[in-house]
Amino acid sequence: MKEKINPFNPDGPVSPQNFEGREDILKTYIKILEETKYGNPKHFFITGSRGMGKSSLASYFKDYAERKLKYVGVHIYNDGVHDVESLIKQIIETLLDNLQKESFFEKIKKAFKENIESVNLFGTSFKFKPSNSMLTHLKDNFAHFLVDLMENFDNKNGLILIIDDINGLSDNPEFANWYKSFSDTLFTNFRNKAPISFILAGYDEKLQMIHEHNPSFSRIFSHIKLKGLNDNEINDFFFKTFNKIDLTVDPDAMKLLVKYSSGLPNMMQEIGNGTFYMTNSDIVRYDDALSGIMFAGDEIGKKYLQPLLDKSIRSSKYLNIFERISIDAISNNLNEEYFFKKKDFSMNLDEKEVKVFTDFLSVARKLKILDYHGSKKSGYYKFTNNLYPIYLAIQSLTKKDIL
Repeated sequence: MKEKINPFNPDGPVSPQNFEGREDILKTYIKILEETKYGNPKHFFITGSRGMGKSSLASYFKDYAERKLKYVGVHIYNDGVHDVESLIKQIIETLLDNLQKESFFEKIKKAFKENIESVNLFGTSFKFKPSNSMLTHLKDNFAHFLVDLMENFDNKNGLILIIDDINGLSDNPEFANWYKSFSDTLFTNFRNKAPISFILAGYDEKLQMIHEHNPSFSRIFSHIKLKGLNDNEINDFFFKTFNKIDLTVDPDAMKLLVKYSSGLPNMMQEIGNGTFYMTNSDIVRYDDALSGIMFAGDEIGKKYLQPLLDKSIRSSKYLNIFERISIDAISNNLNEEYFFKKKDFSMNLDEKEVKVFTDFLSVARKLKILDYHGSKKSGYYKFTNNLYPIYLAIQSLTKKDIL
């Protein structure tokens, strides 16, 4: 059998070439992105819980803008940055690194003069080392800086800039105020002259925190809220992805893959990855899918969840409760809206489990595995990370009760 190359990538954002699904989102927001080619700046905010594919979608937009619109693309990961000055330095350093191959790069490099330092280690990268006065000027005039910079793009038409993992800046009121001022300047001073698109990505609660710092912040953006994929979309994803390497999927195997992906793009990648390694023919069969799912469960446990799932929560006293909640979550096609009410769920428990249910919820909250959904008085709970119920449901699998 011809050697096959793994089409799944569970360790990072999906490459634009392998991006599948989200057709409705792409159809709507690509049109808005294309409006920037007329010089009208656009701002997008992608929100969603962990594993929903925010970075992959942002990368797709960047790739589209680079290929179709001939834009310069910049994608920065920002989780550890908490102040505007550091953000600006990060943006400029990444811009310089990305522009090295362009014919106009020397002109831009010369403009920075003594403020950049070349680092040569398996290729050249740049450190931006501005004076305090220069950094203050850039912060106060960032819109002007970007528009002036683009005037040097002799073979490029615009700029798309992604600030991913915005979570680190969400607790800083200065960022909300600065970004609002920056976007206002772009709109009022450079309308029809600024072919720029900004994409920010982060968790829903982080956007809410920024909104509380400046209620006008949210009005700047086209909002893209990512939810879990439905069963048809997941089925289509696995069909197309396995088909790329001439693998077909048995219907019973497909039912397993869809069920335990639970609508989460990163889980789809993990399960697809595991199933690829467990399949030794041109057909993905039931046992291959089962082994792939078990493999994926072990992987997400090691990568994301341990050691929070410690002995105190996985004791025999609590494990059956955890498994019941996890299976209920999976059965409801996990998305960020899954939650349960303590009073109602206790009806699913036996007498011994009911006695320890309150203690179980307390331990799970202390470990930040569960949290309140809404106010404490409501009695509703949700998972802090939807990988928890998937992992626990997989750990409890047997071939007899799997479907």
